[in-house]
Amino acid sequence: MGWRKQDPPDPREELQALIESFEARLESAHAGIAFQVVFHVQVQSVAAPLMDAGGTARAVRIALRHEAADVLRRLPAADLHSVQDLLAREMARSHTLVDPEVRYGARVHVSLLTGDQAAVEALLVAQREQSKATAIRRQEAEDLAEELSDPAGVMARWVATDVTDWPKRATEAKALAELFASYRPPGRHGVEYALVEAVREFLASFPEPAQKRMVYGLLGAGMRKAERPAHAAKVEEIAEAITGKLAPPGGAR
Repeated sequence: MGWRKQDPPDPREELQALIESFEARLESAHAGIAFQVVFHVQVQSVAAPLMDAGGTARAVRIALRHEAADVLRRLPAADLHSVQDLLAREMARSHTLVDPEVRYGARVHVSLLTGDQAAVEALLVAQREQSKATAIRRQEAEDLAEELSDPAGVMARWVATDVTDWPKRATEAKALAELFASYRPPGRHGVEYALVEAVREFLASFPEPAQKRMVYGLLGAGMRKAERPAHAAKVEEIAEAITGKLAPPGGAR
């Protein structure tokens, strides 16, 4: 009875058996928080018989880990579904190992281990608290700046601290208020604010009551011509209040 020559093992099937599925824990954009990735590999072709199938399998696993890590280290762990889609898209193309020449594809499944999931939830809570604290701090700063943009607000602050020498302090309060009123962070206010500032400076350039009444009258008339009677009424009401306060004692004109 003669010996039947056996066919050599198929290098593709041999390699497929070694790398069909493996896992890796790869860092996310947050230090200390990592993704758990399961790779499912499909060997598409092997150019020549493999001298070292185990070494080739290790090379393929290392290459896939590196490719996935390059993507994942830029992604936050809070939106796992988006991370899954992005990594799956990147890994869906055909990959090639140069030496030995092997072509393969890979599917991935991304998840978070229990500890990493807990870290993500703690991070989100901390970020929300930080966002609230920052918003409150900014609002407080803006409110204080608005208060101090009025000399009366500055003087009220000083009264609360028992500051004396009021004639000197009144001049300082006006200068300080002008400083606060003139500062506006870039990009925080639009064209409308610049226009309001220009109008405010224009109105302030008329110190006499008669002049103020004339300017307010012109402004109100312009609003009525533009068919904005409600706004015109407000201007006329403000004009009456301001010019009344500035009128000389005894009602003299």
